[in-house]
Amino acid sequence: MKYTFLLLLYFLTQQEIMSQIRTVYAEDGEAKVNWDYIINQNRINEEEYPFVYGSGCTESPSFAYSSSKLAQNGSNTYGAPNLIDNDPRTAWVEGKSDYGIGEYFEVNLPHGSYNIAIFNGYQKSYDSWKNNSRVKKLKIYGDNKLICFVILQDLMGHQNFNLPTDNVYNRYKFEIVEVYPGLKWKDVAISEITSMGCCFSINTKILAGTQFVSTEKLSNESSIRSIDFNTNRLVDTKLIHSVKTTHHTLLKIQTDSKMIELTPYHPLYIKNYGVTSLLKLRQSEAYCSYEEMIDEVEVLMWNDDKKETEFKKIKQIELIKGNFETFSIQKLSSGKNYIVNGFVSYVY
Repeated sequence: MKYTFLLLLYFLTQQEIMSQIRTVYAEDGEAKVNWDYIINQNRINEEEYPFVYGSGCTESPSFAYSSSKLAQNGSNTYGAPNLIDNDPRTAWVEGKSDYGIGEYFEVNLPHGSYNIAIFNGYQKSYDSWKNNSRVKKLKIYGDNKLICFVILQDLMGHQNFNLPTDNVYNRYKFEIVEVYPGLKWKDVAISEITSMGCCFSINTKILAGTQFVSTEKLSNESSIRSIDFNTNRLVDTKLIHSVKTTHHTLLKIQTDSKMIELTPYHPLYIKNYGVTSLLKLRQSEAYCSYEEMIDEVEVLMWNDDKKETEFKKIKQIELIKGNFETFSIQKLSSGKNYIVNGFVSYVY
């Protein structure tokens, strides 16, 4: 009797704990994606990325492990490394004979990154995607602590969601809870996982109050300045969430008096094009190199002496490679823009 009571108490306690765990919902995704075409186009237009996720720059985990994997079929492998190989045409496929409920994979995520993208299903082709099963619901653990559930959509492409807690864990586990059944096979697949975010060098300074301050002095709830474009005046806003991570490629951009180092996908305000990145502009306008943009492309700046915005031509641009510590703002209490080294930058 005592054993039964304790078992019931444990069950009720677990139910209470589970009811308090947050559920987050993934957004974006596409009904149908031809990755062969997309990857080919991006290899032609951009030397840095084997393909572009379509929603900003990314950092892939450096390791991946899984509880099981489907046996190799010819040249096709289905292990956890396929989750982090920058190719959505490969996939991790769990190895159980049923729908893989309870199977999982583990990865590390760059500390500070909290916006995650998952490519659901086996996205080698549309037929592969629909014939194999996809994930509907995942449990996410940080260092073996359950932190949330995530509901994925039954779509191709990348789906984004935000972790409901700061990224302070060394290892994340993603466990299958529910699935979307495939037309032919029960095998459950995920093609890719990455963290999202566009950044600038951590040495960049941000306008806060009447002066530019280093990113090291900023924290959540710090007050910084944003531009109200209706009045062309500065207004106060609060930093709600920021990320720090490492990138390996930056663009060094200089006007006649200002300089900034940022990832190729970080958004600026570019004259005649609006909010976009230099990489996207290079692709859309078929520039053969970034150097071709010199004296051709104008970016929006904040003139702190005149207290107004102005466009300035890019006078120098350089692609630099290495290991760069970077910083980015992902959420403000109000507004979407802020000022870094005099450049008008945007939440992304």
